[in-house]
Amino acid sequence: MSFLGTTSTHRRSVGPCRLWRLLRTPVSPEARASLDAAWSRLDPRFRTPNQMYGRHEEGCGATIGVMPKCDFACRGCYLGADANRTPALPVADVKAQLDLLRAELGPWGNVQLTDGEVALRPAEEVIEILRHARDIGLIAMLMSHGDGFLRDPSLLKRLMVEGGLEELSLHIDTTQRGRRDRAFRYATREAELMALRARFVAMIRRVRRETGRTLRVASTVTVTQDNLPEVGDIIRFAQTNADVFRMVGLLPVAQVGRTEDGIGRITADALWAEIARGLAIEDSNRDRLTANQWFMAHPDCSRFVIGLTADADTGPRFVPLSPESSARDGRFLDQIFAHFAGATFRADRPVEAAARIVGMLIRAPKFFLWDTPATAWSWAQRFDPDHPLRFALRALTGRTHLHRFSVVAHHFMSADELDTPAGRERIAHCAFQVPIDGVLKSMCEVNGAGLRDRFYANMAGMHETDHSSDATSAKILDPAA
Repeated sequence: MSFLGTTSTHRRSVGPCRLWRLLRTPVSPEARASLDAAWSRLDPRFRTPNQMYGRHEEGCGATIGVMPKCDFACRGCYLGADANRTPALPVADVKAQLDLLRAELGPWGNVQLTDGEVALRPAEEVIEILRHARDIGLIAMLMSHGDGFLRDPSLLKRLMVEGGLEELSLHIDTTQRGRRDRAFRYATREAELMALRARFVAMIRRVRRETGRTLRVASTVTVTQDNLPEVGDIIRFAQTNADVFRMVGLLPVAQVGRTEDGIGRITADALWAEIARGLAIEDSNRDRLTANQWFMAHPDCSRFVIGLTADADTGPRFVPLSPESSARDGRFLDQIFAHFAGATFRADRPVEAAARIVGMLIRAPKFFLWDTPATAWSWAQRFDPDHPLRFALRALTGRTHLHRFSVVAHHFMSADELDTPAGRERIAHCAFQVPIDGVLKSMCEVNGAGLRDRFYANMAGMHETDHSSDATSAKILDPAA
């Protein structure tokens, strides 16, 4: 939930006109209009209190063709057979995709820079793409298996310092094949990869210190029947290291692309039962995790829980934030959606965040002077029912660390689900879209209906035409060639 996001350390100048606009309009009118348009597209059945789409978010977008090639050969892979032979799109074409997504997602919308392994593209080009996303008002998350960053952390530093990268998703699970380190190359148990996750944790903390930059990190996991029983352990590891992994994105395997046949489908109920096993949640919501789920458009597509996790003497504890987590939380969220829907601090420098907060205070003083302190006190009581004042004092003085934490499950459809009544309904309400030839398409269609393969084929054809034109030009310039 972007309202709770941290501020940016992106280095850019902030003039007095910008600060004045934030004071007068802390919530962008364009963002509100974009949310209203998204809400109007929803079937009334899905306009529920735990619906995030159109209330505070406009979904997410993703690129295609940025770097189809990948140096892994994973058991669950949504790419086609020709991905490694497909040339990358020119930077100008990637920028055009981002421009289209910006028009759909509104200011500071979420976009994933993804395809195969984007980090294999020349760093200068990735930096240019990241800068363009920032310049037009998008928050770009780079999707990667991260192996290249472990071998060369200076690459990640360059993307952060020169490209302004602030969001990174690291895909780590036992379906992957191709890591250079032999200790992890053929892992069949998630327990074998905990040391790898710990290496990433150490690396992220180090590059943050060395660059002085913000880097928000998620961990994505493909879930199969084989590793489902260990998902809870992954959740617990991430929660314990929530200063780094502030989100876990779970991807129940879909039978698309070059995914192995029979790798196993996972039901939502089975997945969330395992999430509940691993998440160290407050006592009052211990058996109510699914009641605290949020939806992003169609409820069968993406479900997630958000909240805060804190250190405790007995281990971390998670306090969810939802309309159902407590009566106080419900009232708090109502006020956020009424006054500040669409507001985000993730792209703000500290001075901008301060101006925005002052503008919000002027707009809704009761929210800041009463609702927010009352809600914070209720969280202290939930984190430590026996000693809430001690908890509050420790949190305020930094002796207890509080981190935003979320768990997301993206249930992509397999190819045989698309052309069914339920599948068509889900596509019509898709909140995760990809630009294909100037038109936004559902990610499930891209993966399961052959759109990705056709897009790659067209890219390869254009590449061959360009080479043919170059050869013809060479002969004209040099008939002896």
